[in-house]
Amino acid sequence: MSENPTQPDTAKKSSNRIYIILAIMVVGLFGYFVFHSIQERKRIAKEAKEASAIQTVRVRVAKSFLAPDTSVLLLPGNVQGFRETFLYARVNGYVKNWYVDIGDHVKDGQLLAELETPELDQQLAQAKANLELAKSSLARVNSVNIEGAVSVQQIADRDGAYKAALALVNQLEAQKSFKLVLAPFGGVITSRNIDIGTLVNAGSSMSQQLFTIAQINKLRIFVNVPQSFVPNIKIGTNAKIIVQEIAGRQSIGKVTRTAGALDATTRTLLVQVEFDNPEHLYLPGMYANVKFVVKRTTRALIIPASTLVIRTEGTEVVTVTPQNTIAIKHVTINKDNGATIEISSGLIGDELLVTNPSLDLTEGLKVAVAQQKSPDK
Repeated sequence: MSENPTQPDTAKKSSNRIYIILAIMVVGLFGYFVFHSIQERKRIAKEAKEASAIQTVRVRVAKSFLAPDTSVLLLPGNVQGFRETFLYARVNGYVKNWYVDIGDHVKDGQLLAELETPELDQQLAQAKANLELAKSSLARVNSVNIEGAVSVQQIADRDGAYKAALALVNQLEAQKSFKLVLAPFGGVITSRNIDIGTLVNAGSSMSQQLFTIAQINKLRIFVNVPQSFVPNIKIGTNAKIIVQEIAGRQSIGKVTRTAGALDATTRTLLVQVEFDNPEHLYLPGMYANVKFVVKRTTRALIIPASTLVIRTEGTEVVTVTPQNTIAIKHVTINKDNGATIEISSGLIGDELLVTNPSLDLTEGLKVAVAQQKSPDK
């Protein structure tokens, strides 16, 4: 029986293949564990970095800048006629006729309306009759030439009665002159509250207003100036009158009067500004802004409004020190410009101010500056 020599070679080759497969598997497993270990180290390092970053808060900051030498003060007010008044009846009667209506321009002393006064007319007629009687009675006693026929007392009584009757007639005639309602000054009629036949009574009841008249060739505005600007506002100070609806026009007025004392409630000074209105562009009752350009008497810093914090302790800003720590400072507001705030005290001017600060920013907290910007001037 003969031997087969190929069997040992085949067994040897199969054994080699198994070893090779096992070696490849060992190398693969080793590589997997090495790769996994590297990834795990990267993950741990990343988490450590993120944890370190969380401890340092990043903030955005801005710088303050010095306010200009002049300051613009814009105050609201209502336009009024230089003279405005309500006209009332001085006698009782009925409206016989009226000659002007709203919007009419009138002159000083112009006839506006005429009243009928039947009761006053009767009183005047009776007073005149009494005057004639007193006059004739006085003439009779004065015509007696017989000595002792008329006493001195009788003459005095008759003379007194005559003077009293004359005075009554003069009084009633003066009242009768008020039947004609005249314009006390030149201006425009802004309201008419009567018609023909309207019953009017003498007096100043609101329900008895006949006309309203306003002088509009010259106007005035009353504004309340805050205490901090009072030293800059004096009689003769120029002011611009701005009405939004009158585009491109700014009339120049002057301060003509001040109240001389501040209102204890609002700490403001009442100021009267007068300006000419020859074209009658401005009308009484308009809402206007009065613009003053005043010179600053104290140094002020301007900061973005987004850096201001209102807390129970007062008005504050959050600053970043050169050591990148938080420092909270109290400030005093001088003027609110909307997007910016004027600060009169509390800052030197070289601080970095945190914009939109949160309540988490406490004194001494370590921070990192993310961005620095300056507010628009």
